[in-house]
Amino acid sequence: MKFTVLISQGEEFLIGRIKEIPSVMTQGDTIQDVMENINDALSLYAQDSLESIIPNEPFIDDEVYGAVISTEELEFA
Repeated sequence: MKFTVLISQGEEFLIGRIKEIPSVMTQGDTIQDVMENINDALSLYAQDSLESIIPNEPFIDDEVYGAVISTEELEFA
């Protein structure tokens, strides 16, 4: 399963969120940190909501998190 990870510059850290599941978010110092942390966050999300995953959650507006500075692909098994 592939997801799109949107990475924005926060005040102190990079902020990563999954476009298809906006409630899965994390932060990190580098893009690599964000990608490692988002994978962990997605694993926890999947464990917590295994029976109630909502595939079409609304996309969170960029005005809240700032302009996207990177878009990465995440393959989640």
